[in-house]
Amino acid sequence: MTRIFVPGGPSRFAHQKRGLAMLIRNRGIGALLFDPGTGKTAVVIDYSCLLALKAPSGEARVLVVCPLAAVDTWITQVQTFASPDVPYWVEALGGSVLERARALAARGGKSRVLHRGKPVQGRMVHHRKALFWAASHDVSPDQGPDALPSGRLVMQVLNIDSFSSRAQRGGSTMADVMLRAVQHYSPDLIVVDESHLLKSPNGNTSRLFGRISGHTPRRIILTGTVMPHSPLDVFGQWRFRDPSAFAAVLGWQGRGDPPFGRFRDRYATMGGWMGKQVTGFKNLDEMQDVMANLSEVARKDQVLDLPRTTDVIIPVSLGPAEKRAYGEMKKQLAAILAPGVIATVPNRLTQMMRLRQITAGHMPDDNGMVHVLGDAKVRTIKSLLTTTLAGEKRVVIFALFKFEIDQLAVALNEPGTELQVIRGETSTEERQLMRKRFGADPATHPQRIVMIAQIGTMSLAVNELVTASHAVFASLSQKRDDLVQAKARLNRQGQTRPVTFWVTQAPGTVDSVIWETHRQRGDLEAAMLAHIRDA
Repeated sequence: MTRIFVPGGPSRFAHQKRGLAMLIRNRGIGALLFDPGTGKTAVVIDYSCLLALKAPSGEARVLVVCPLAAVDTWITQVQTFASPDVPYWVEALGGSVLERARALAARGGKSRVLHRGKPVQGRMVHHRKALFWAASHDVSPDQGPDALPSGRLVMQVLNIDSFSSRAQRGGSTMADVMLRAVQHYSPDLIVVDESHLLKSPNGNTSRLFGRISGHTPRRIILTGTVMPHSPLDVFGQWRFRDPSAFAAVLGWQGRGDPPFGRFRDRYATMGGWMGKQVTGFKNLDEMQDVMANLSEVARKDQVLDLPRTTDVIIPVSLGPAEKRAYGEMKKQLAAILAPGVIATVPNRLTQMMRLRQITAGHMPDDNGMVHVLGDAKVRTIKSLLTTTLAGEKRVVIFALFKFEIDQLAVALNEPGTELQVIRGETSTEERQLMRKRFGADPATHPQRIVMIAQIGTMSLAVNELVTASHAVFASLSQKRDDLVQAKARLNRQGQTRPVTFWVTQAPGTVDSVIWETHRQRGDLEAAMLAHIRDA
């Protein structure tokens, strides 16, 4: 009698079912190019559960590699979406990179020697250093996955930075150590979440995943922004997912995957200095055809019936000190912050950063001391929250600079408002507690909560912000993807109200340049340089 697969959690949308069918059809090789918030994690968990149900050994081992901000999300998502017929053990490995490698190797179920006479004994090496952990069937952390019934899913989740080091360790590098750890774990499936982080073909992480590709039968990449900078971003991701995908169109018959140079010559137009600069792109229809094979695409506006979103620009009038410092830094690469105190910059790149800090009301001097130049943006945001958004029970503020976050925290700390502040150094445990509280239904938990989040820490793999329908951008990252991902934290499955994004801008400054460039998907560096030169 054929068993019917029963997924866990909410019913799946049609695009999720298509994604699962694609993975089954292609034996676990595929790309889910889903917009943020469209449920690609659930598709992977469904496929992982199917592997577990059919595993000849009684166990399916899955390795998920993702940004740090997404590590805990995978744990909670397995708890939500795993099939009720599949026992599961899911763990986010912690400790040093070497400890993570040893733990991963041990989870393969055998005693191994990972590095020069240092044996990995027993399946639960370093289990007490796990960042997050969950299991079904009342299994405790000390028992390990072997205590679960047959047909189990064992999932290890690792921060992608675990694979970035090439530091020497004896006669090997840490990349070699991590590769051996993956081999010893012997995963049935490797998933790279936010795979656009592999975009740099010569980056340590991207190169290592090119090597890892041949050590697992199934490889899935997940991203909603497959080309954050250019079509050449595809190479590093497809080198992992399917190294031979572009071999035929590139005329490559050599060993291994085609070299990046051949890929670049096929799809980029070269020119500029010594003919070594990318000046345009070509054959993109062909690239798209290759990518479409073994891929499923889901665009939010096509697959989800979400409420509309609105961008509102809030002009900010800088104070006298902010204006003066901005003008001086723009023209002279230096600004006088106080009598005898000066801030200088050595190059245009630093100058761009300083201009953004000035519009945020502060700037460090040449000794590293931060000086407050004004509070124009802080006062504007406070006014917005105490007037227009006074009745909102949940509001998110995204900011870029830590000093700016501190200023906002002081200004918005008022009776009747619970303030949550999340910076890069905020522990994962604290973040999880704050996210859970923020995500509580305002109808039953009516406490007003304002979250101030550093944009890089809360722009990925966060689902709880749908309780808010208003987000304020105090300052923008130079990375367009940070803006897209941050918006997607509110505008995603589960959102029931129209969402408004309030963007504070000092007109005529880098604020406007960054916003317009992101909106038009333009060249930010060129736009910033043009702004600086237009003195």
